[in-house]
Amino acid sequence: MHLTKRMLSLLLALFFTLLLPLYCFAASNLSPATTITDGAYYYIRNKNSGHYLDAENSLNFNVIQYAYHGALNQTWKAVRISGNTYRLENRSPYYQNQGRKCLSVSEVNDEVDLFYYSSTLTTQRWMITANSDSTFTVKSGWDNKVLQTQNASSASPANVIKATANGSNSQKWYFEKIPAPKSSSSTLKSIFPNEMYWNHRPSSTNWGYTTITDAPCSNHNSCRLNGSCGCNSYMRSIQCNGFAKYIGKRLFGTDVVNWSISSNVDSMYFVKPGDYLRYGGHSVIVLDVSSDLDKVVVVECNYGEGGNCVIKWRREVPISDIRRKFAHIFKSPYIFVE
Repeated sequence: MHLTKRMLSLLLALFFTLLLPLYCFAASNLSPATTITDGAYYYIRNKNSGHYLDAENSLNFNVIQYAYHGALNQTWKAVRISGNTYRLENRSPYYQNQGRKCLSVSEVNDEVDLFYYSSTLTTQRWMITANSDSTFTVKSGWDNKVLQTQNASSASPANVIKATANGSNSQKWYFEKIPAPKSSSSTLKSIFPNEMYWNHRPSSTNWGYTTITDAPCSNHNSCRLNGSCGCNSYMRSIQCNGFAKYIGKRLFGTDVVNWSISSNVDSMYFVKPGDYLRYGGHSVIVLDVSSDLDKVVVVECNYGEGGNCVIKWRREVPISDIRRKFAHIFKSPYIFVE
């Protein structure tokens, strides 16, 4: 069984190495934090390699460094235990569902992986200490060894271990704090309630991006991009496209068209909350990914039952369906977390 897991890990490493040119970037655009905030989410970047702490989606719950993609398995929540001692919880829905979300060290060797939460285990307690170069050293509460990349590797992927502290760059980590959304999902849902309609009366001249009604569009199929027919318009886009673009703007404060774009279907391997998806002539904003990693949870308008321009929150869409009809993805500037 051990050999099978090892082979699977190697195959996954080769597979995701081949994906690197498709959807991974040198770094996020977030500045390193100077302090750690209890309850905040972070991308954690190694100073030596420039790659990010990443929970590998494999059977052995391994932790690696990987080129930046910003998805859920590169997202870590810092939970203060006391002083500068924290627990680091991975946001991957796969590991959340398994119950193994806490960055932990082995008691018998130098391996680092994800383990079940325990309030008493010192193996998942980390003393996070600021250095003079905007990095942090992450020291285990179990044996005082520190988090580092194995053999000071600069490869992606590469294993992450614990080792005796020596002050090298492979043992230093930037904590890039992920901002809260510009608008929360609860705020947006109060503005755009489920099963209301993102439209206005065709005769109305006093409408805006947040106008809603309780009835479907009447001139839906012949609507103009400026919204004169009754469909609301944002950036000369109407219906599902305009709505998704406006939600993206409200979440991140920047327009979707200014985000990085990929038309390669394999970019779906790194889909994350906040991303804009276009598939089968339909547009959505991703709110979450399912625990089995085979569905995305979305907010949208103008889909399915309910009438033209109906607003829907948290519909689950199989990723296999999106892949079959995939057009492109706009990658949000950072992950949407609340």
